[in-house]
Amino acid sequence: MAVISGAPSAVLRDPEGFTAFYARALPRVYGYLLAHCAGVAWLAEDLTQETFLAAVAEIKQGRLVTDPIPWVVRIARNKFVDHVRRNRRDERKLVMVWEAQQDAGNPTSGRGGALNALRRVPLAQRAALSLRYQDDLSVADVAKALGLSVHAAESLLARGRETFRRVYGLEKHG
Repeated sequence: MAVISGAPSAVLRDPEGFTAFYARALPRVYGYLLAHCAGVAWLAEDLTQETFLAAVAEIKQGRLVTDPIPWVVRIARNKFVDHVRRNRRDERKLVMVWEAQQDAGNPTSGRGGALNALRRVPLAQRAALSLRYQDDLSVADVAKALGLSVHAAESLLARGRETFRRVYGLEKHG
């Protein structure tokens, strides 16, 4: 029998047990997705909701969960990758969101400047960079997650790094 924080996995099927799990997991899942979405809160919120809906569906199907937080973060990663695949052609919409949600104050300093620059990197490149450097996945794992060959993933990462450097440099130096 699977164990959830010292209790049987049936705890997740119990409304009170799931509520306790949700309270522990929500900050981790949302933080993970917010970082991968380059700080775009509405997108991270939507993907967080999709993540927990998928988790509930799996629990209802009798999924045995031995380590619930990593399990739900994997679901979040899959939701992020699914989003990237669905929206590769909609990059222009994300640029409009970026422009509407720019940081007030100085957008070129520190973490804000890096996030603003990352928002301007094309979605496929941003996804590859996030999976490689935020999730510390190997290039082969990035390729698998994005449905690419290893060579294509290496090329996408190289283009992403170059785009990020160029955009970040422009933002820092005007």
